[in-house]
Amino acid sequence: MSDGTGGRFHLDRPFWLPVVLVLGFLVRLLGIQSRGLQYDDVFSIFLANRSLEEIVQGTAADTMPPLYYFLLHFWTRVWTGAVESVWFLRLLSVLLSLLAIWLIYLIGERLYSRPIGLVAAGLAAISPFQFYHAQDIRNYALLFCSQLAFLYFFVRTYTEEKNSVWDWVGMVLCGAAAMYTHSVAVYGLIGPILWLIMRRDWKRAFQNGLALLAVAVISLPWLMILPDQIAKMQRAWWQNPPGIIELLQIPVVWTAGLPLEGIWLPVGLFLGILVVALLLFEARRIPEKTNSIELLLTVLLTPPVLMFLSSYTVKPMFVPRGFILSSGVFFILAARIIVLRWMGGAGKLVLGGFIAAALIGLPSQVTFASFPRSPFDAAGTALADLDLEGARIVHDNKLSYFPMAYYHPELAQEFVQDEPGSSNDTFAPASQKAMQVFPQPDLQSAVGDAQRVYFVVFTETIADYLVLGEAQHPGLAWLSERYKSVEVLTFNDLEVHVFTRP
Repeated sequence: MSDGTGGRFHLDRPFWLPVVLVLGFLVRLLGIQSRGLQYDDVFSIFLANRSLEEIVQGTAADTMPPLYYFLLHFWTRVWTGAVESVWFLRLLSVLLSLLAIWLIYLIGERLYSRPIGLVAAGLAAISPFQFYHAQDIRNYALLFCSQLAFLYFFVRTYTEEKNSVWDWVGMVLCGAAAMYTHSVAVYGLIGPILWLIMRRDWKRAFQNGLALLAVAVISLPWLMILPDQIAKMQRAWWQNPPGIIELLQIPVVWTAGLPLEGIWLPVGLFLGILVVALLLFEARRIPEKTNSIELLLTVLLTPPVLMFLSSYTVKPMFVPRGFILSSGVFFILAARIIVLRWMGGAGKLVLGGFIAAALIGLPSQVTFASFPRSPFDAAGTALADLDLEGARIVHDNKLSYFPMAYYHPELAQEFVQDEPGSSNDTFAPASQKAMQVFPQPDLQSAVGDAQRVYFVVFTETIADYLVLGEAQHPGLAWLSERYKSVEVLTFNDLEVHVFTRP
């Protein structure tokens, strides 16, 4: 392992790659059925369950392209019980995540060696950050795959003495797939060409410029509506501009993952900073015979730097999942240190840091049951056991309604629309029409003439109103004036306030 050829561990042997892929698959099965769903997961499920035309209409009004929803739409047609089975819905992202592990291996192998590619794939296999997105019923696993595949084909065009036309076709198709997957995909596609420009390799830069132009042409139908979606993000995106806290989160997210609770947060922060510090220190001690590290650093830094700049010029959008490609490159750079500095001890420390981070991060991901993954299923089950005749279940907003409506479609439930023009106003009327899910305009309309009301609200939402100087949550205040408060059912940070007519 010490010289990049596998050393005494013989990592150059071919059977290790299937072992790593099996490890990654087993890790991604942890809690695959029991781990709670959140609003964004169920949004994907509800939209993908509509027709392709309705998916296009819904995504055009939203901020994300339609490709992932198309794939999920056809995935749910594979098996009649798919929509009711959380594990099967998540399996699509799990398989895409395994493909990403393989692509990380291929890139590391081509740029360095089989052992480095294998160790990089192993780090991705146990990564809590990658576990999170492997079970996310959203478009990030597909984004990761398409951007990695774009990078892989670029590396092939750069390292092969004679370029194959199929490598260029692969670059264009994977780049277009990324553009039809996520709105920020372009940040992960321009790193290679920036590297070529910095190297003043004008011939290859021109060739890659043509490839990106072809990606843009294929993506033109989506690019034509992108300005409207950017305008929507300007109105409704809730992120604050990034600062030192957001920058410190990056090494934590890429090693231990977030959220971490209690003592594990400072431990995760320590491990993340330790790993990055070791990588920076040891990188200077390893001679680089190729330009690979320059390429990887450019690809790693381009998405977060551009997102950071965009956050101060367009709209705050600095979130680690937006530059998920950078995490894959980070694993390759870390694997380079682990393999080449193994005998000196630094490689062991780096690998130990990743393993320790995974051991605290993975259990946290599996067991986390607070916002946005509150115990909606348990709350719905408790309500389903009650006598609901003459009663209304009303949700303060869509964030609790969507997951509970998925888990318990047999319950008649309503939710109040977001305040128009607010940072929460993200469920566009066109998306509502496409999904056939409609909010009530106000609490009075949602309650109607009910004799009993079960008002579902997050503890954090109540606290937010208190911070703003309100004496009480407006919905609770309105209900208290007209009904008698009976009890509060609590499910972690999800509250169900029970009201009856006096």
